[in-house]
Amino acid sequence: MFLPGDGGRDGITLVHLLMVGRKVYAEVYALGSSGWGVPGTAVMEIEHPHGTTFLEELLPPVHGKVFTLTTSGYILGLDLATSTFFTLELPVGVRRSYLLSCAEDSGLYLVSADGFQLSVWLNGMTGDGHGAAGWLLVDTFSIREGCTRFADQKQTSMPQDGDFLRVAAVGDNAEFVFLDYATYGVVLYVHLRSRVVAKVYEQAPYDHGNVHISRIHISPFMMMWPPVFPALNRGHDKEWF
Repeated sequence: MFLPGDGGRDGITLVHLLMVGRKVYAEVYALGSSGWGVPGTAVMEIEHPHGTTFLEELLPPVHGKVFTLTTSGYILGLDLATSTFFTLELPVGVRRSYLLSCAEDSGLYLVSADGFQLSVWLNGMTGDGHGAAGWLLVDTFSIREGCTRFADQKQTSMPQDGDFLRVAAVGDNAEFVFLDYATYGVVLYVHLRSRVVAKVYEQAPYDHGNVHISRIHISPFMMMWPPVFPALNRGHDKEWF
């Protein structure tokens, strides 16, 4: 379920995906003043090894389109306005640890992590509007030095080749990225323009110092800073005691 500010259509949008055999079904509902309307439906037959996982993660809408990560080397897209499926090929060499971000106009950014190497790709989504023009690599750099710095502060083992960093969230216009570094149980914030790396979260240790590793879910949002909170109504304070 997505709110109007999530990049979908006006009003609250509900997207239901279902996979049966080699077919993917979608139902798109929009909440109006009279309730949930008649759903738009879409169906697509896909090719994938029988018995394997195909759909991995449904992402929030970007420019009126919903994208689902798959295990088959491409992204499955759904146009909310027309209730039609389309496929978006991944950039060369990208297979896992990536997320999408809306770009200006109707374009898409894709931010991927291959070990400590971050890459930022841009697809103008021109032509048919479904990304047939392909991806352009606009930036790539390593964050290993930043990871080594926070490892020094913890006086723990240094980052190693082969460590996996999962792209957990990406800001609009690929301004920043959050990385789930499960080896250390931390979340890193990387400002992609300035290449600043900072540790923003660390999971609490347990079991004689071992870190309990769990999948991190992040939903970034923008807000005024410093925040302005409404004044407390002192007349109701006694109701809490």
